Amino acid sequence: MANNEEEKNNVHREENEPKQTESIEEGGKVEDSSHEKLEDLEELLKEKDSEIFDLKMENIKLKEKLRKDSEIYEREIKRRLLKEKIDIFKEFLEVLDNIERAFESFNSDENSEHFRGIKLIQEQLKKFLSSYGVKEIEVMNEMYNPNIADIGEVVYTNDYPPNTVVKVLRKGYYIGDDVLRTAVVSVAMPEEHRNKENNNSTN
Repeated sequence: MANNEEEKNNVHREENEPKQTESIEEGGKVEDSSHEKLEDLEELLKEKDSEIFDLKMENIKLKEKLRKDSEIYEREIKRRLLKEKIDIFKEFLEVLDNIERAFESFNSDENSEHFRGIKLIQEQLKKFLSSYGVKEIEVMNEMYNPNIADIGEVVYTNDYPPNTVVKVLRKGYYIGDDVLRTAVVSVAMPEEHRNKENNNSTN
């Protein structure tokens, strides 16, 4: 009887042992599969991080391009507006020139109503230009400067140092610190220069 019981226990153990082995093998497979999935997820996260980084860099580049384009556009608008403003002011200067030429040839009494009316227009125009930073370039009795004046004529004289501005033929003006319109001037040259030029033309 005891032998029969022992045989039954042995059979039972033999039947259970393969099942335990199978369970261990299945557990190992599950662990390997989970590990592979984890590696796949980590690789996917790395790819996504790389994509996010690339998108951020593209966004930075796009913002920088937009900023530069905006600055170029603003500079171009300012340049065009300045050019238009300069053209308008130059037209006003032509009017001012005509008024001043009219004064030079004015034969009527300075106290006349006509004279006072023109004088008032001149003063108002000068005040208007001054409010926008337009001011006259002072060149009279100064050394000639090609950056702010053009030579309209040469006056041969020894009464002034060479290259001195002795007459303003057309006034020049600044707008702020920039030259709005160059002056046109008469420049002194020594008498001996005229003699040299005459001799050269004769030869």
